[in-house]
Amino acid sequence: MKKLALLRAFLEPKYPHKFDAWVEDMTLKVSGSYEGNRILLHTMTYLAVFSMEGYPYLKSPISLFNARLLTWLADHDDRSELDDKDPDITFDLLDNETANVELTLHFEEKVYIKQSDTGLIEYGGKTWTLDEPEYDIAETIDSIDVTLNG
Repeated sequence: MKKLALLRAFLEPKYPHKFDAWVEDMTLKVSGSYEGNRILLHTMTYLAVFSMEGYPYLKSPISLFNARLLTWLADHDDRSELDDKDPDITFDLLDNETANVELTLHFEEKVYIKQSDTGLIEYGGKTWTLDEPEYDIAETIDSIDVTLNG
């Protein structure tokens, strides 16, 4: 649940108003596929819930919160393959200045293991440890203009 932890670390310092976060509806899609020197063990999907009590919406407009959330997601989470891509925000007014805010959104994370002599996971007569997923991020692109002559 690294994405939940990363988003919490991003949001909580900006919105420390009785902030809480938890996971609901976790499912595991077992894979077991070898990828070089590691195994994609499963893909985990879960509903991340973030709760803020007493959010001062007059001092910090919800539109600013939404903008920070969406730009963080754009920079840190590929949501293109999720069935439920959009965050859901519930905004309950308490008075003329504060509200309780609940944010729910789905995350998907791949969980890999790699062989390790000091690993705590036993599988196939060997010991394994959790491995971080690798991300290939294109930093540049070259385009070629091709003109076809009939």
